[in-house]
Amino acid sequence: MKNILPSIALALIAGLTGSQAADNVTTSNITSTSPTSSSGLGYGNITSTIPSNSTFSFGSRYAILNLDLINGIVGSFNTTPAGQGFINSTSEWIDAVQSKSNTSSGSYDPLTIYTRIYFSTPQTPELGLGVPFSNIAQGFGNITESSETGELYPAFAEKVLDTDVILQKTRFYAGAGNGLEEILRANKIDTVVLSGVRTSGVILTTAIRLYDLDYNVYIISDNVIETPPDNGINKSILEEIFPKFVGMQVISLEQAKGALERS
Repeated sequence: MKNILPSIALALIAGLTGSQAADNVTTSNITSTSPTSSSGLGYGNITSTIPSNSTFSFGSRYAILNLDLINGIVGSFNTTPAGQGFINSTSEWIDAVQSKSNTSSGSYDPLTIYTRIYFSTPQTPELGLGVPFSNIAQGFGNITESSETGELYPAFAEKVLDTDVILQKTRFYAGAGNGLEEILRANKIDTVVLSGVRTSGVILTTAIRLYDLDYNVYIISDNVIETPPDNGINKSILEEIFPKFVGMQVISLEQAKGALERS
């Protein structure tokens, strides 16, 4: 196993769980936007861990993880400039991945996995009393599989292919309560490329967990975001936390698209 710094991540998560949920988000403010080609939007000015002129690739066995792109979360920031940038950039990335799949001849078709937050019943039986994620779950109300709040945001839902995998999750980590790790093993995946929301929630916990399982981990900085208020959290995680994990890479959308073409 790699030598990681779990105390940093756990301290950060503990300080954020109560304040960054999708509180007071209702489906009434969920409106889809039409993505446009706009590389480098989102927060911008995030320092990549790989030089911009590097010709790296994702190798031949990689998976695309698009995490928690649901109405109940994206609807809390979809009308903000940072939110618009995030939606546009993530949509552009999904298009690039699908273009790779459509044009590849005999080469590897990327495995794409989405996660959704929801519970079996309104009583959230997957959660025990007083667990940290219950603070987040309360912000969504009675969120079950059929709840609009837990559906993929329209700009992303319309891009899902029949070959894509959509997993339920019930904690911060993308593999909580589902077969994510089994799917990665079965498909002999060695590299994961992460996009999603929140940086301090599913992105942070998933990146560290999969890194600790010896996967190569890439986080696309243009495709991750914090729910308001951010207060510098996104930038701190991307530039101060992730680079401490040797080999975990923070890259821009343009770098990701280049690596995709070379993979």
